Amino acid sequence: GALLFAFAQDNNDDSEKASCSITKALIDSMQSKDATKTYIALCDGDGIWNNVDYLNKGWFTFDNPVQDENGKYIEDCRTDFMFIASKTMPLEEGGTDEGRKIAIVLARPQSGRYHQIRQHLSSGTLGHAILGDSSHGRSRTNRLWKKKYNLMKERVCLHLIRLQVPATDFTDDIDVSSPLPPDLKKMLRNFPDLMEQARPILAKEGINV
Repeated sequence: GALLFAFAQDNNDDSEKASCSITKALIDSMQSKDATKTYIALCDGDGIWNNVDYLNKGWFTFDNPVQDENGKYIEDCRTDFMFIASKTMPLEEGGTDEGRKIAIVLARPQSGRYHQIRQHLSSGTLGHAILGDSSHGRSRTNRLWKKKYNLMKERVCLHLIRLQVPATDFTDDIDVSSPLPPDLKKMLRNFPDLMEQARPILAKEGINV
């Protein structure tokens, strides 16, 4: 997804100090409440879980605790989500529901915990694990998507698609987008009607796919 760099103009002590100051200012700005990091996720589900229709909720905030790298639960973990569109593929003869559903979800983390978006989406409350997520998703579903729908090996379908950073003493407001990578585009070409649903809603969020 989108990456932000700060470079020194010249290779001398003054420029290195300036670069450090700019970098610190950008880090502080990215961590401020006014910064917005918008991720797009391709998830296993149809937008409905436990009788809740998330497709009609608009933006909502989810604040369940998540586990850190050592399995300890961390509080104060907030992510804003918007379920954009979904599709359920026809049931094949003798088949099961496994791997038949896909949902496009936008996520804006307000905190930066370990695998926060991935854990929130795969939680028992939301029930929409990100496709390709071997840590928090469903292994059998991921295998089916690799076989049938071009999901790449070791690929988590989560992408930082837009980054908005408020101005600092050194920089103006930053608003950059990162197009979907070719492999995710290839996956989505399997579902033109899904993208037809999603594009107008994404465009309102300043995202073009």
